[in-house]
Amino acid sequence: MESDNGKGLILAVASSVFIGSRFILKKKGLKRAGAIGTRAGYGGYTYLLEHLWWAGMVTMIVGEAANFVAYIYAPTVLVTPLGALTIIISAVLAHFLLKEN
Repeated sequence: MESDNGKGLILAVASSVFIGSRFILKKKGLKRAGAIGTRAGYGGYTYLLEHLWWAGMVTMIVGEAANFVAYIYAPTVLVTPLGALTIIISAVLAHFLLKEN
């Protein structure tokens, strides 16, 4: 039982890292796409050609899958609070990679 909780803990933390970093990848992709074509906010679809945006999508899918599997190994009371790490991870990465305050 202890090893199952450990697996769930590792999966939940990995999920938070993947989901937190996907915000950064997608935003960088949207910025790049906006620089070369019509921005998504104005009806453009240039972001669909941007590799960083797709990397963000794949990262999100992997993160959500890891989160789903984490619930199999560990109780909800352990996995759910670790989802809050997503906000912290994305804020730290945004500060360093996007130069945001």
